[in-house]
Order: sequence, then structure tokens, then C-alpha cells
Amino acid sequence: MIPILSLCLLLLSLQCTPKVEWIRSLPVDAARDHQITLGFYSRPAEKKSAFGSKQFQLYWKEEIHLQSNSKFTKIWIEWKVYEDHSEFHHKVGLGNFEKSGDWVLLQTNIITESKCISFEKTKTIPHGKDWSKLFPCSTPISPNNRSIDHRLLYYYDGKSLYPLQYESGYTEANFGIAWESDLPYTKSSLFEIAKLKYGKKEFQPHVYNHVKLD
Repeated sequence: MIPILSLCLLLLSLQCTPKVEWIRSLPVDAARDHQITLGFYSRPAEKKSAFGSKQFQLYWKEEIHLQSNSKFTKIWIEWKVYEDHSEFHHKVGLGNFEKSGDWVLLQTNIITESKCISFEKTKTIPHGKDWSKLFPCSTPISPNNRSIDHRLLYYYDGKSLYPLQYESGYTEANFGIAWESDLPYTKSSLFEIAKLKYGKKEFQPHVYNHVKLD
């Protein structure tokens, strides 16, 4: 009886799980175009602490830099401040992007990752742009380069990029806009509701907004 029940639950789970394979590619027969604003797109980020703890603070940055020749750089930085030390974690992804209408596919080919620790007393982090040059590492940084084939589709509304699944620092989770939509590559009512829901999240919203440089 138990094996039969388990099988039924598995089949029900498979039926209820949305098919989101389409978030790894552009529509096959759709024309490609280059109508997108190049430059930096930044994910809204605020410092976080565990239940208001004064012993731990989390800062992070996430940016996508769309460049000419369909190249992009994806930057993820995490700066953890503890009472007696700080930890720094930095990832940079390099790849190519393609666009078709409202959909933009980012394909990462190379990731460079680096980590280091500081035992200096740090209460607040600097407001400079390049944290990798500002972090006071107590040990030398040894970047780790590796090849990768990571693809993720974004929705582009003319000013912002919305990832269709949760992703941060190339770590993904099975939820997001596509998981609550009904049809691939379609701006249905369910898609719009999910986009509004995840794009307005207080912590790690699923959106990168274009940054106008001074």
C-alpha cells in the first residue's frame, strides 16, 4: 500500500511541477534583434543582519554589464561583517547574450571566483564602487577560473531585466517568475502577476534595473 501511495504522490508532484525548460533558450523561430540599452543593470540590495544582530551584517552587490558585440559581465559580491572578522566572496561571469523581442538570454562561459578573510575591525564597508580593491584581505587572493555553460532567460521591459528563475551568484532555486507562469514566452496575466510579485520582493528582488551613469 505504501509503495502505491508513494508512486501516486510522485506522479501528482510531476503533474503539478511547471515545465520551465524554456528559460534556457530563446524562442526557436523568433527573429533576433539588438534593441536593448547597453550599460550596467543593478539588482537592488540592502544590508541585512540576522534578526537585527549587531554581531553580523551582510552586504552584497549584483550587476550585469551589457557590452557591445553581445558580450556581458555578471558581477556578484558578498561582504560579511562579523564581530571579530570579515569575509569577502567575489564572482565574475563572462559570456554572450542574445535578444529576441522582450526576451534576453545570458549564456555564461567563464567564471572567476575569489575569497578572502580580514581580521581588521570593520563596522561599516566603504561606499566605493570596486569592493574587490577595497577589501583589506589578511591573506592573498587566489582567483579560481573555470569554464561553465550556464544559460538563463530574462524578460526585458525597456529599462529592467527580470530573471525568470531565482539566481544569485550562479546559485539557483526552483522558484520565480517562470514557475508561476502558464505559457512559455507569453506575457499572460499570470506572468504579469509573478513579475510584479518577484520584482518587488524586499530581499533579493528578481530584477536588475538599468543604471544611468553621471
